[in-house]
Amino acid sequence: MEDSGEPLEDALLFALDNLSEENFKRFKNKLCFLKMEGRAKIPRNKLESADTMDTVWLLLEAYGQDGAWEVAVAVLKAVSLLDSATRLQKWKRNDRRKKYKSCILESLGGIPECDSPSSGQAVSLSQRYTELLFCRKLDLQQRTHEAAAMERKLQEFEVHQGDGLQEVSMENLFGPDAQGESSRTVVLLGPAGVGKTTALRKIMLDWASGKFWQERYEHVFYVSCKAANYGKGPMTVAELVLSSCPPGTFLAEDVFMNQDSILILIDGFDELEISRLPGDVTCSDPHKKQAAVSWVMGLLRRRLLPKCHLLVATRPMALGALLPCLRSPWFVEVLGFRPTQREEYFLRFFEAKEDAARAFEIVRRNETLFSLCFLPALCWIVCTAFRRQPQKVLLKAIPETVTVTEIHLQLLFSFLGCNLRLSNLKGLCSLAKHGVLHKKVSFGEEELKEHCLGCSDSETLSVLRKDPHAPITYSFVHLSFQELFAALFYLLDTDGDSSTSSFRMMNEGLGNNKRCRGNYFMLVRFLFGLCSAKRMDLLQEAWGCQVSRTRLWQEMLRWVEEEATCQSFGRGEQLLELCHCVYETEDPQFAESILRHVYDLDLRDLLFSKLDFAALSFCLTASPSLCSLRLSGYELGPTAFHQLLPGLLKPSEIQLNRCGLLSAAGQDLSSVVVANLCLTSLDLGENPLGDLGVMHLCHGLLDPHCQLQCLRLHCCNLTAGACEPLSEVLASNPSLSELDLGGNSLSDEGIKKLCEGLKHPQSRLQRLTLHLCGLTARACEDLASVLESHKSLAELGLGGNSLGDEGVRHLCASLAKQHCRLQRLALTMGTLNRITHKKLQAAQAARPQLILTSYYPPGCAAFPGEE
Repeated sequence: MEDSGEPLEDALLFALDNLSEENFKRFKNKLCFLKMEGRAKIPRNKLESADTMDTVWLLLEAYGQDGAWEVAVAVLKAVSLLDSATRLQKWKRNDRRKKYKSCILESLGGIPECDSPSSGQAVSLSQRYTELLFCRKLDLQQRTHEAAAMERKLQEFEVHQGDGLQEVSMENLFGPDAQGESSRTVVLLGPAGVGKTTALRKIMLDWASGKFWQERYEHVFYVSCKAANYGKGPMTVAELVLSSCPPGTFLAEDVFMNQDSILILIDGFDELEISRLPGDVTCSDPHKKQAAVSWVMGLLRRRLLPKCHLLVATRPMALGALLPCLRSPWFVEVLGFRPTQREEYFLRFFEAKEDAARAFEIVRRNETLFSLCFLPALCWIVCTAFRRQPQKVLLKAIPETVTVTEIHLQLLFSFLGCNLRLSNLKGLCSLAKHGVLHKKVSFGEEELKEHCLGCSDSETLSVLRKDPHAPITYSFVHLSFQELFAALFYLLDTDGDSSTSSFRMMNEGLGNNKRCRGNYFMLVRFLFGLCSAKRMDLLQEAWGCQVSRTRLWQEMLRWVEEEATCQSFGRGEQLLELCHCVYETEDPQFAESILRHVYDLDLRDLLFSKLDFAALSFCLTASPSLCSLRLSGYELGPTAFHQLLPGLLKPSEIQLNRCGLLSAAGQDLSSVVVANLCLTSLDLGENPLGDLGVMHLCHGLLDPHCQLQCLRLHCCNLTAGACEPLSEVLASNPSLSELDLGGNSLSDEGIKKLCEGLKHPQSRLQRLTLHLCGLTARACEDLASVLESHKSLAELGLGGNSLGDEGVRHLCASLAKQHCRLQRLALTMGTLNRITHKKLQAAQAARPQLILTSYYPPGCAAFPGEE
């Protein structure tokens, strides 16, 4: 589908030169008698002696560029020279497409630079654009706030290097996939500010400049759902689709004749006001006029242009409304900027590389600020804040564990300064609250006026941006700032009418309703954050606004009590988000009031950032009723672990799996098991504590005040050296009833030492796990003697060890003894011979209460050859 670059003169000359002498005479003769409304005919005496070149110039002189082409085609058809007429028509289509591409390059090639909205300055999109991360999405479940969910998914992608996620380039959005399948509909999913609209603009530019999809798509069109909402009355489908073209560029018949070669980009489905439609009123007649929203729905439902390709950009929150409209769509998540891409964006944003490097380094050192920059919109805001304040003092002062509310306020002050009039502040807050409640992110000029905001006011335009595709609409610089202003509305409200809606927001933001969860997720965090006494003083000093948190705090406490009654504070992202909300208040007394309803903190594999950890630490310290703490997968490090210690003095159950705890942590844990008189269960599995760490821990376990009942040390890099101090604990601590040492290279020597403690009369151990400990038949001799004499040992796990038939027979002999109390034994059965199996069966027959189980290592379904 190469566009012809030849001018009309050459196209006309080529068409006439290809005619035979007889056909050329017929053409000129017909041209003499052709009547064009409003135009004079070409005199016959001029045409009689004219050659092809003269005829072309006579056509152009008489009818102009467009008229000459139209007349030439009409005459060729009139004298039945259809091949030449078709060739000229094809040239016209190519010429129109060429002009359309030029228009795209001109209109979309620059993006407005918003440092001063009225300046009209623009920057090249190609120079500023930084590649985004696109991944195919299979799971459509949305667990939490869309931006938070996407940030976590990007973090997981970085940690696991894309395991389980299929990265896809912009050029290959339409496949085919690994199985060779493809789809005509692709949905781009991503939170506000992740770059969906900019990506669509870049696709238009790349197609127009010939970078890709030249052979695949003859026409690419852009439809803004935001513009459709504010469209000027009814229109035809052609007027909607061709609205991105200059008037008269295309004929609808020419464009729509080959639907398979059309790509339509539908931007911002989440903003489409389909609620205005009275049911399913989509019309399939392309010549009829109706609301633009109806035509968009018709395209999505394939009632119009059913064979065209669609690329639909939307926020995840609108999937429920979008899915019923689509046929076999593919889903691609826009995950924003990876760390390297964030640096690239800074380099593209600043003209001087030195400024870019300084700004990026300050942001990179602040983990919280840096993580927010996965969103291109936040990246732009941060860069703009630096450029407006070259000294960069403001953002340099932001600590890593500062709250999200604090960061947004600091960025906001860099846009507004401290000169915002109270009337404008109230107007922005009212507009923001209205948008959040009605799920609107774009506002017309009339809506701004309803909230007493001026469309040309510099204060307003420093926070609101005008949409280039729908110039009569405005939106906040990012959704998170709209949510911040909406939260501030409830502190400025003096009428007391907003308590019901704030209560509903907390319910939907953090409640147990999966369908609504996440709708007001960030706004609820801002509600808590703005209630901080420090923030309230800052707002009153900066803008002179009188704020009150009394009623709002009462609503927060009431909400927590109701959620606690519904048992909503279980494991999951909403529990971590509650910790963030509490941390935002920076008020220990209020935190204690909130957290007295939370008994279990199960945050396994949920912590990713230092801010996550800071929120957890604050809540641990403030929590008065905590019974259990479960963490895993977060590298604590010495500093973080010491910060966590005060919170470990309360729960009765502590789980710290895969937290990177080293031998030095054993000393601190030794103090914890002594000081925390409620602690009964401690799980330290999969930490490299080593023998030294366990030795330190055992000092505390030997203390008479220690009440620990369950100790799990699986996969802690232990050897036989750790068994001697553990043996002392078994001999002197009667409260210890469960010990898990699986996955450690204890060897027969270590088990021998361990059994010495087990044989002590004080030992009350009931469950002992020794899976995968490098044991042989020799270890079974020591264990057999324990089975004969121990009065409480009820469960023993020995799977994954090379015990052999000889070792298991030792155990069988002890199992038959009168004093053996064992009730469950786990072994690797697949390697044992028939005789050993019979001995095990005989032991089980003699003691019916004994349960024998086959052990399988993690991830293994069965051993080959095992019955």
